[in-house]
Amino acid sequence: MNPNERLKLHLKEYYGSNKFTTLVKDWEIFYQIECETKPQSLKIEKHIKRMKSKKFIQKLKKFPEITFKLLEKYN
Repeated sequence: MNPNERLKLHLKEYYGSNKFTTLVKDWEIFYQIECETKPQSLKIEKHIKRMKSKKFIQKLKKFPEITFKLLEKYN
């Protein structure tokens, strides 16, 4: 699914109204990772969420080698 479409669904509470993402209405796409498959993208997303770290997400943007390692790990 296109990241912009997925963001719109989150903002419209498609995934439920009691989810964390529905509490805030000013979400924007900060960083995208081009994955080969949907299962790969879901694994990487779960990995990032498990980190529970704004700093880690900022490092993804600053250091592309982290993204490459994630893509290799979940290939």
